[in-house]
Amino acid sequence: MEDFSKYNGTGTILRKSQLAALDILIEFDRICRKNGLTYMLEFGTLLGAVRHGGFIPWDDDVDVTMPSDDYKRFQEIALSELGQGFILQTEKTEPESGMGGGMFKIRKENTLWINDYDDFRRHYHKGISIDVFENQDYPDVSRKVIKFFRRRLSKAFGFTHYFNRISFKNVIAYFIFPISALFFKTLWKLICLVHKCNKEQPHIERLAISYPSFKKDLYPVSEIMFEGYSFMAPHNPDARLKDIYGDYMQIPPEESRVIHAKFISTDTSVNFTNM
Repeated sequence: MEDFSKYNGTGTILRKSQLAALDILIEFDRICRKNGLTYMLEFGTLLGAVRHGGFIPWDDDVDVTMPSDDYKRFQEIALSELGQGFILQTEKTEPESGMGGGMFKIRKENTLWINDYDDFRRHYHKGISIDVFENQDYPDVSRKVIKFFRRRLSKAFGFTHYFNRISFKNVIAYFIFPISALFFKTLWKLICLVHKCNKEQPHIERLAISYPSFKKDLYPVSEIMFEGYSFMAPHNPDARLKDIYGDYMQIPPEESRVIHAKFISTDTSVNFTNM
């Protein structure tokens, strides 16, 4: 059995970051259960729960999804119910944050978590967070069709919502991507209208990987242990993980074990002082 403690052993900055994200997830779960809202662990967080009983050792984020109605209601409730030290980050609370498109974050105050997409010229909180995605209905179409639209819509969405270096190529893309996104989004909506939508997952433009799952495999939600706590999960975690990753129990080679963050501080009050 491989020793993964070199990634997130006790006292490492990655482990401290994971525990800070766990604090946010516990608060999120508290509000959901108090108000009868449904969510489920998703992507690498669900994979970690099944394969490792907690975080994937080299993972540094948390992903959850919610049915559309609960996703919208949570944002209304959280403004008054989030505990001290937690920040709700949406396209309304922080317009420059890149949120929207079926995603918001809950961040922890007095922390810092920086990745390739962060832009210090824009004003928004950049602390350790969990990502909350809105689930959408999907048509029962082939994986090739899903992949075709996912690649085009996610690329256009990412380009228009996050920082890009100034270059001749990007200037041209700045004019092309909005038109391309409108065309493929309209075509995607037409496909959804003419096919039975019995599957679900987050907005297609928010995904780099993943395929939708049948609703019967998602609901009613189940319970799963993650880092010693019980959280909500898809009704059939095995089916969901196979839709996302295929052979999900296979441990990836070392060169594929990616940490997203470029810089992490779990307590900026200690790491940074006024000059």
